[in-house]
Amino acid sequence: MNFILQNLPDFLIGARNTLIYFAASFPLALLIGLILALMKTSRFTWLSTPAKIFIEVVRSTPIITQLFLVYYGLGAVLANYDLAYLLNAWVAGIAVLALNYAAYEAEVFRAGFLSVERGQTEAALSLGLTSRQNFFRIVLPQAVPLMIPPFVNDFIYMLKDSAIVSVISGTELTSVLRLAVFRHPSNTFPFFALALALYLLLSLPTSYVARFFERRLRAAL
Repeated sequence: MNFILQNLPDFLIGARNTLIYFAASFPLALLIGLILALMKTSRFTWLSTPAKIFIEVVRSTPIITQLFLVYYGLGAVLANYDLAYLLNAWVAGIAVLALNYAAYEAEVFRAGFLSVERGQTEAALSLGLTSRQNFFRIVLPQAVPLMIPPFVNDFIYMLKDSAIVSVISGTELTSVLRLAVFRHPSNTFPFFALALALYLLLSLPTSYVARFFERRLRAAL
């Protein structure tokens, strides 16, 4: 029990860093995903085609490959110009998590927008609303409650996928777990149990809060 208490501060730091990765990555993923969704549904080919290519490429390749490409590939390019200091495990991890999940959030946004009946848009435009007013007053309020469940799922997935940064020496909960297991190979179960408890502590409250707001939004419609 004593060695668990001795390692607990390191696990708490790992959990904190996991939250930092998420707090920096997920809002970026939502913002980029929204932009990609609007580009993909645009009638202009020069906007829709790059968005479609990006989404398909990102969704069809492993996130660890994307992480290596950014950290080692882009890092090598920056090193040639003496700019290697711009890229570290934090920057690479946040960037890859944000870009990877942006591709998925783009599809969530697109599905949410398409779920609103086109007749409502036509009615709003016929009443004199602009396309912008129609989007923010008609489409978005109805689409948001439908998008919350997949957003919550992706939030939980991102918390777990943040463990991927451990392969480039990023310090988060899983990397702390691996180090603790390496130091105490004879009794590893308590460390795995502690890491599991911390992951649950991070993800479950957010899931319940999101479901609460989802019910409130649905009731308000």
